[in-house]
Amino acid sequence: MSDIDKQKLESLKKELQKFKKGDRLESRSRTTPLGKLFDEIFKKINGYQSQSDIITYLYNNFDGDSNNNDDRIYKRSYVIEKILNYLDQIKILSKKIPNSNIISIPLYDIRIIGDLTNIIILQGIYSIIPNEFLIPLEKRKIKNFKKNSSLIFNKINLNNGLPIIEKILITMTNIFESNSDLKDLILVGTGFTDTLSIAIFLTINSNNSQFYMNFIQRLEFQSSTYQLLSFYSIMLKNCHQNLKFSSLVSLLLSNQLMKKNGIESLIDLVLGLREDEEIDISKIQYIVKVLLNSKPKNINLINYYKNIFNQIYNMLILVNRPLINTILVEIIVLIYSKNNRIIKDFLFSKIWFNLNPNLNDDYNQDFKKNIENDSIIITNGIDLNNSFNVCISIIRSLNIKDQEIINELFNPILLSLWYYANYQKSQNKDYNIILNLIKNIIILGDSNYFIDLIISNIIDNQMTWMFDNNKNDNDEKNNLTFIKFNTNELIISKENQILRLFDKIDFNIESFIELITKLNDSDSLYLNKILIEILNKLISNNEKNLEKNSSINKIIYLKLIQAIIENFKLEIENSPISLLIFANTYFNQYFDSINSKFNLNIVQDIDSDDEDNESVNNDINNNDEIITFLIPILEIISTLNFNNNDEKIQLENLQSILNKNENLIPQSIKYICEKIIKIDTKVVKVKLISNNLNIETILKQINDQTPSVRVYALDKLTNYTINNPNNEEKKQVSTKYTINLLLSQLKDSEPFVYLNAIKNIVNILSFDKSFLNQLIELYSTSKKSIDEKLRIGEILTKFVNINGKILNNIQIDELINICINISRSNSSLIENSSNDNNDIRMKMSSLSLLGTICHQTGYSIISHISQITDLVHGIITFEKNPELKRAAVVIINDIVTNDKGLEIIKEYGEKLQLLLEYISKNDKDLLVCQMSSATLDDIAIAFENKFQIN
Repeated sequence: MSDIDKQKLESLKKELQKFKKGDRLESRSRTTPLGKLFDEIFKKINGYQSQSDIITYLYNNFDGDSNNNDDRIYKRSYVIEKILNYLDQIKILSKKIPNSNIISIPLYDIRIIGDLTNIIILQGIYSIIPNEFLIPLEKRKIKNFKKNSSLIFNKINLNNGLPIIEKILITMTNIFESNSDLKDLILVGTGFTDTLSIAIFLTINSNNSQFYMNFIQRLEFQSSTYQLLSFYSIMLKNCHQNLKFSSLVSLLLSNQLMKKNGIESLIDLVLGLREDEEIDISKIQYIVKVLLNSKPKNINLINYYKNIFNQIYNMLILVNRPLINTILVEIIVLIYSKNNRIIKDFLFSKIWFNLNPNLNDDYNQDFKKNIENDSIIITNGIDLNNSFNVCISIIRSLNIKDQEIINELFNPILLSLWYYANYQKSQNKDYNIILNLIKNIIILGDSNYFIDLIISNIIDNQMTWMFDNNKNDNDEKNNLTFIKFNTNELIISKENQILRLFDKIDFNIESFIELITKLNDSDSLYLNKILIEILNKLISNNEKNLEKNSSINKIIYLKLIQAIIENFKLEIENSPISLLIFANTYFNQYFDSINSKFNLNIVQDIDSDDEDNESVNNDINNNDEIITFLIPILEIISTLNFNNNDEKIQLENLQSILNKNENLIPQSIKYICEKIIKIDTKVVKVKLISNNLNIETILKQINDQTPSVRVYALDKLTNYTINNPNNEEKKQVSTKYTINLLLSQLKDSEPFVYLNAIKNIVNILSFDKSFLNQLIELYSTSKKSIDEKLRIGEILTKFVNINGKILNNIQIDELINICINISRSNSSLIENSSNDNNDIRMKMSSLSLLGTICHQTGYSIISHISQITDLVHGIITFEKNPELKRAAVVIINDIVTNDKGLEIIKEYGEKLQLLLEYISKNDKDLLVCQMSSATLDDIAIAFENKFQIN
């Protein structure tokens, strides 16, 4: 190392020695203006926390005039003004440098800022404003407020204190509006909400309310919707005594919901998404209640709902946020169940218009006046794509139980989606995502209706609007598909329109075959369902087939049947029930028609045998087209292998019909029909298969890419397991298999899937409690991921919550022991403990489960009460993690609020009560203090109720 390098190293060591651990702040060398300012402030305020008269102490340190020592109002005003001046100077000196990420305020000076704001809050705000207009101190965590001495302040007359809080409001608002590091440090901490409290208080308690309302708006502009919702929610809970105050806070709270991120912030706040809490679906009910009852008074109901559902719509556009979208869809479902018109008018209507514009006559006339313009856009590419994304987000989180909503939403737009898919395909764009959406709609909605709708409208014959795109634009953003007015309708002749429809037939049938393939991959029953529907339409004699389009429809149906048989011949041969049903129906009608005609001719002319035969032959010739397409169907039937008894019965019926009318069978199919008649059904063995469940279909659907289809399969499997309780050996799927399959879904990344898996496992456990031990073992000692174990813990908690009263002592013993073991997993007393159990999340989960057990199982916990109280006492006394201490306090509350809580707790009651009384006053975590006080109140209420009963 060179001498120069050595000198640099020594110089650096000397510089670093100034900051060695243990150096006091005042001993450090400070050269910058900001550093010197912090040095000055520290010397002035150091030691204030231990003073009994903080204002006098600071007044003297700030070199206040000794002539005013007896004027307490003046001294307070002087001290607060000095501190405000210090903060103003820090604001100026910590101004942000453009294009720089350097923070000008050192970490070790942040506590000085905290001291300054805390003094202002207590000595300048809480000492002046009445308590009912402020957040109670015990409900907030203020840095350095843990020592009783720092909480000391004397209330002064409000009128004398008004100039002080006005100065605080003006100075602090200017700081929050500045572009400084100081603003960033205090905006989300103490100080901001207190300044906002001043503005609210002065708005309703002064003659110039609009002036102070302007301060509220300025402050709100600087904060996040989430923080404001949280603050106003707390304020609203504490201001019921003052109607004017509560009305203003309620209005301010409602106004937050109207912001573009209001609903998302409400969801974050209520469900604790920012704290990464497990989702509690029951809390969504509260969100719905807030949304339906929080309309601001200054806006009408229609505009309020428009705003709310525009926010929901815009959030659903983002399809890659499964958690928030699952919550949003649950909100939609709950509101729909209460008032479906709200959802239809303010959410669905926007989707409907964008995907299927309803152009009335006046609208059309306006376009016809501008016929020369061939690109009049009705739905632009962005709106069309956004509405499609919303459909994707909604269908991903709906289930078969939500069929009414699915039918309501997609009935008006299913055909539009079908035509959209075909258009995208014609432009070589991604169309499979649209076909997948249509597949999911059919599976989860009214399958028969939606299948019939598409089959009846394979070809787009509506002429009011059409899909298009900017084909010559290479920019992908500008090349989105859009919907425009169909000016071609006005200039193309009817003959050419028909020719264009014929050109689409083969193309759209090819797309339909792709759709059938997707449906068949999910459930083979759809192939039979579709085939029967098309065959029935072909031979239908209702009035629909007499309309002008019947000839085109006939061609379409024939081509569809031909394409299905060609593409799914193997599947049809393995399950020919649809062909057998059709053949029976067709030949019944065909022979009935021929016989009726024959009998009618006999009545008209009993001697005209030649004419009768000629008439019969004419009828046969008129059916030549259908008879021709019958040949491949009959060939399949003539060589089929039976899968079940239903197929055998259908074949025997067909043989009977053909036998009775053998002389009327057309020559072109006579040979095949004779072959069918000769099949010996008596020597064929058939497999008896239950129609209740097809496990292959279930497995296909569980592996489907759409969460709602996966949940649909899980629900079917669960319902089958619960509804077939007897004879486990004869069931297609055992309960154990179902449990294991559901457990495997707990690691699914989609919240909609794992939340429903949790629900289904709880249902099965409630039906068959013999699997409880398996769940307990997986929860405590398995090698599953922590996330899976936490979800198993949620299963056990929900299960106990439902079944706690009927569990036996052995089951309760197992549950309590495992909870205690996990809670003490870092103890040397516990053997064979999983390393995962040391994780704070597992401990919290086990304590939550233990609390539920204590609350729900009555006397059954008596034999464990000693262990439980020792655990709780140990956690509260020795545990440093505040979350675990809070959980332990909750367990005491769960025991006390048990129906027999006082009898259960017995001689341990006094010990726990003394512990709660101590920590309610001395614990460093204010939330622990608050929860302990609340539990003491519950104990008092329990004693009072017990006394009244006796």
